[in-house]
Amino acid sequence: MLQGMRNKLKGIVAIFIVVLLTVPLALVGVEQLFYDNTRVNEVAEVNGRTITEREVYLGLSRERLRLQSQFGNSLPADFLTDERLRAPVLEQLIQRALMAAAAKDGNMTLSDAEIDRNIVESADFQVEGEFDPDRFIQIVRSLGHSPASFRDMMRDDLVVNQLQRSVISTGFITDAEIERAVALSRQTRDFEWVTLPLGDSAEAMTVTDEEIASHYEDNKASYLTEEQVAVEYIELKSSDLEKDIDVTEDEVREEFDRELQSLVQTTQREAAHIMIEGDHDEAKQKIATVQEKLAAGEDFAALAKEYSDDFGSKDNGGNLGIVTVGSGTFPTAFEDALQALEEGQVSDPIEADNATHIIKLVSLKQDAPPEFEQEKTRIENALKSQKAQEQFVADVETLNELSYNAETLQEVADELSLPLGKTGLFPRSGGTELVAQDNRVLTAAFSERVLQEGYSSEVLELTPDSVVVIKLIEHKPVRTLTLEEKTADITDTLKHNKAKEQIAKQSESIRDALNDGSKLET
Repeated sequence: MLQGMRNKLKGIVAIFIVVLLTVPLALVGVEQLFYDNTRVNEVAEVNGRTITEREVYLGLSRERLRLQSQFGNSLPADFLTDERLRAPVLEQLIQRALMAAAAKDGNMTLSDAEIDRNIVESADFQVEGEFDPDRFIQIVRSLGHSPASFRDMMRDDLVVNQLQRSVISTGFITDAEIERAVALSRQTRDFEWVTLPLGDSAEAMTVTDEEIASHYEDNKASYLTEEQVAVEYIELKSSDLEKDIDVTEDEVREEFDRELQSLVQTTQREAAHIMIEGDHDEAKQKIATVQEKLAAGEDFAALAKEYSDDFGSKDNGGNLGIVTVGSGTFPTAFEDALQALEEGQVSDPIEADNATHIIKLVSLKQDAPPEFEQEKTRIENALKSQKAQEQFVADVETLNELSYNAETLQEVADELSLPLGKTGLFPRSGGTELVAQDNRVLTAAFSERVLQEGYSSEVLELTPDSVVVIKLIEHKPVRTLTLEEKTADITDTLKHNKAKEQIAKQSESIRDALNDGSKLET
């Protein structure tokens, strides 16, 4: 029976393990001595095969363990009750019994040796990579099985899985399946219906005062107003301060001169070169030849095309385009020589990076300094913004000091020559005014400091250039709406409900008439 294990295990230890596993597996009849018979009542019968209460009990235990393993403690307790799990577990057992019967009819089975091999190789029954019989028996009994019943269950599961894989992986289809698929694809259905519109029927319904009062009492707890507040506020903006700030022309010119002194004028140097690699005699002779021809007035570009070893630029007359001195693109010696040249001038041979360069400054362009009139408006605006920001910082500090213990914000607004704003009542979700839509303002308006203690809020920064201070002027706490306030809403609701009930009764009468044989059209 345990040939699979014997093939894998050898020696005295192996024989000991085999004996420990074989003895409990052999005691098939003895297992009933250790399990009560209270759960062997028949629950269902599938093709002559009985499903007992004990099997359902074991299935519930396995499903509960599976759910707990998959979801941990995140599942509510009622998801694991017998009442909730019993129906799906029983359905699984019935499906399993049907498939086991189909497998048996197809002469599908597994040998004892194959079952034993699966048990011994299962990681669940191993300790440090070796099969442990004590662990096997402990786990099996925790599942409510004896070793023998566990083997039978395992055999059925493996055979059923084998059947499922065979069906899923097969490429064959039966004639019956083809006929059913064709029949379904060609199936058509005709139906007719009638719609009962609500329309204006609600307006025709009548509602008594007693019904309104009763509905009000039943739903009174939900008829609550929102807590609301109204606040006064002072908003300080840096941009508003700029309007009253003056800047003299002397200040603008002084700033212009300061910028002009710090201005780094951009110089664009268009360069070309003739590069000759190496320092051997041939290279030296080539350099001397180029110098002689340049001195004789020959064209630099033509010489570059003939003698330069820089294949990237020689066909373009040695032109390198615009060279930014100090960028590190070219060797320092190269840039120093280029910077010393005047437009159209050619340098002496310069050695850099194992090559000799003869450099020409093709063109030189230097940006002209800006004119005062061109920059005047920009500088003037910048100075105003700078002064406004300085004034803004000082006014924020003053606003914070004056508003801290102020009885009203009007006196603070007068002191700073700022307008005082007031909102209407608004709930915690916000109001119609822009300031009452900012989350920082809403939080402050319903804070303990403002709402309960009656102090002004702290200075609230809305943007880097805008702050606001608020103070409570009115508070409406939560209250229950009166019957008079809700009468109109309740009346509409009751009329609508009565109209829906009327249509529901009409639909029931139509259904009953159809069931009695009447035509829908009638």
